[in-house]
Amino acid sequence: MGMNVLVLGNLSGIGGEIANQLARLGHEAYAMPGVVAVEILAGLRPQLIIPVSTETGMTTNTVSRLIAETQAAVIVVASPGNAWATWAEHLRYPVIPPERAAEEIATRLSELMAHIQATEQARYLQTIYGAPVVVTSQPRVVGFGGPKGGTGKSTVAANAAALLAARGVSIHVIDAESDTRGNQPDLFRLGDGMPIYSILELASAGPPPSRTGGVFEPGAHVPIFWSQVPSPRGIRWNLRLTAGLLTLDPIIGERSLTVLARAADWLDFAIERATSEGYTVILDTGNNLMSPLSLRAINRSQVLYIVLEPEDTGLIAGASWLAHVYRIAGPDAFSNKIRIVFNKVRGESGSELVGRLREHVETILGHRLPRAMPVQILPFLDIDIARAQTSFRLGVEHLAVLQFLTNGRYAEETREFTNVLQSMLSELFPILGVAPSPRESSPRFRFPWRK
Repeated sequence: MGMNVLVLGNLSGIGGEIANQLARLGHEAYAMPGVVAVEILAGLRPQLIIPVSTETGMTTNTVSRLIAETQAAVIVVASPGNAWATWAEHLRYPVIPPERAAEEIATRLSELMAHIQATEQARYLQTIYGAPVVVTSQPRVVGFGGPKGGTGKSTVAANAAALLAARGVSIHVIDAESDTRGNQPDLFRLGDGMPIYSILELASAGPPPSRTGGVFEPGAHVPIFWSQVPSPRGIRWNLRLTAGLLTLDPIIGERSLTVLARAADWLDFAIERATSEGYTVILDTGNNLMSPLSLRAINRSQVLYIVLEPEDTGLIAGASWLAHVYRIAGPDAFSNKIRIVFNKVRGESGSELVGRLREHVETILGHRLPRAMPVQILPFLDIDIARAQTSFRLGVEHLAVLQFLTNGRYAEETREFTNVLQSMLSELFPILGVAPSPRESSPRFRFPWRK
């Protein structure tokens, strides 16, 4: 996929040469001479901005505003000692001499973009934590599932993914819904012309690659099977997503069982590829245990959060499901792998909920559980916040944790939910237990975990 590139330079000069070279490589490149309003330039949604110091009428301050608005990467074309070069070096943007700018940017674009992204990530993490920090996370697979629809497992999975990504963990979300349209593309607001890759559509087209070895091994070429999720304002993340079922077409007809089985193989392929690239995989596992895709997702989860509702029907359904898992997995695997999450809790006592759930499970099993049940309680988000989560105008920032992290309209109402969720995940990701530096907090961007 090509990038939107904004070249601040003359059409007949270096700026035009750069734009033409990038257009030949498949990018959408615009050369904009003179002075143009930031609002107009931001409307082009540039992913890369290239100021040509000798040709642009823009100032470094104006370009800084544009960068803040778009979060675009930057490459500066300037001679050593030029004011633009000094500005770029201070901010650690790559500086390319004008005499070979078009050719060098075109041939080194991937290398330059990787350097820019690493620099911006380091700067972002230093802003959060108040000191240089490297976020390390052993690649793992974390699933979110449940016995029935409507418990909020997809929403909890999306919020967990967004929280981890915002704190510097590379995240790959995979939706394993196989009998209804998956929620993850909608929760992360994918669309607007962005290609969305679906495991079931990929499976309908054919099996996954049989080998994905090194550069010189057969099968080294890997098809794209994910969409990069744009980060909201004030946050830099590395978060990508693979959808599950987008339309019913792949599972209608005689090939449905073959496609579902092949989809489970695609899921294995996607997990192996993502973890080999250093990503933590978040699985929305679905709840259909008759589906090979959902069942494979549950089995591949190294830790599985079972999301339940607190009312009686949710407790009974959850108890039946947990008892079935306990019989199959045994007490050791059950206690090591399973975490129970009560979602949408409106003030009920956590100990009472756990006691009732345990009683139901033990009644179904016919014996007492030898160990405590690990349970987390997520508070209910009021109706105004739930309504906001259906507003596409808010974009991805509608997610509860992003309302809080970006100081959105519902920041205060989502504080408790976000803090409980980060406490829940800190068992697996100790980086979440590191309090961000209060010195670096700002009205637009803050992480006030501790009060």
